[in-house]
Amino acid sequence: MMDKESLNSAVSQGLQMPFAASISGETHVADSAAAYREQIAQMAMVIFETMNTLGEIKIEKIEIKGDEKSIIVKLDEEGMLGTIVEPAEDIVRPEIWKLLQGMRTRPAVTPAERRTALVDPSVLETIKDILAEYVGDFTDRIFQNQLKNQNIRIEELHSEDVRRVILALSKATSMIVGRTKGRELSKRLIELVK
Repeated sequence: MMDKESLNSAVSQGLQMPFAASISGETHVADSAAAYREQIAQMAMVIFETMNTLGEIKIEKIEIKGDEKSIIVKLDEEGMLGTIVEPAEDIVRPEIWKLLQGMRTRPAVTPAERRTALVDPSVLETIKDILAEYVGDFTDRIFQNQLKNQNIRIEELHSEDVRRVILALSKATSMIVGRTKGRELSKRLIELVK
């Protein structure tokens, strides 16, 4: 996945507000897109959930045209790479697709380089306590299932692992208490790892 430095250099190549998001929930944005970071992370979560729901149907590109801003996203098996742009008369922007494709073909960062700093495992207990406020008796089952589903190793806990757990818990909670409460939980938990 592209890091912040690479995304910032893409601005000079013509991408206005580039961003990257991995399926695991990790999101990076260029400085020019910093104001939209949270919305981009939420959009990525929705798109990845949609892709999971579609199963075998493969989506490679998404273009969303708005009145003030448009979003262009290139998807692959690892995640997404996209940019926020000024809307154009034509939503199809071949020059943007070409820039995004060029960025995707650059050498990827190795998993060892990608790992973030270690985090104190006690943060998981804090997350569990906050989760209990939303799902009550379901807390232990949901929490343990998501740790297992995300392959979390508590003895070697990285901040990206915590973000993945938060994303997964938010999704699971949304199914029980609704999207609004799920988003509220996500915001509270994200504050723990900022």
